[in-house]
Amino acid sequence: MANDPWNERQPDFSQAGGPEIKKVVFKPLKESTPVSSMRGIAPEFHGVDLNIGAELGKVTIKVRDMINLEEGSVLKLNRVADEKVLILVNESPFAHGEVVVINDRFGVRVTSLVSEDDNEENDSVKGKDS
Repeated sequence: MANDPWNERQPDFSQAGGPEIKKVVFKPLKESTPVSSMRGIAPEFHGVDLNIGAELGKVTIKVRDMINLEEGSVLKLNRVADEKVLILVNESPFAHGEVVVINDRFGVRVTSLVSEDDNEENDSVKGKDS
């Protein structure tokens, strides 16, 4: 197939020093029931907006240090790079997840929901910090 234009466009990575390419394998997704029928959410709530965010970590700094931040400054967070992130819904802990990259964009895959025990621990920690 010497006339195949696809083969002509392929870069030659057979030489030493070329990039190492690995195929990413994800676990197959389970078929799921729509959330509204699983949790009995009334249709009136389907249009309600929620603020969803992922907390990568926290840091406490002094005001003088904050004022001196400039473009390119780095803040060291209290977590290591491969730790789970906390998913917040309307500023409240909802789930744990892991950071993923999809087509050069970051996302968060939900790995577990926050339990009532987790919420009690967060409330007691907040009470100590106040």
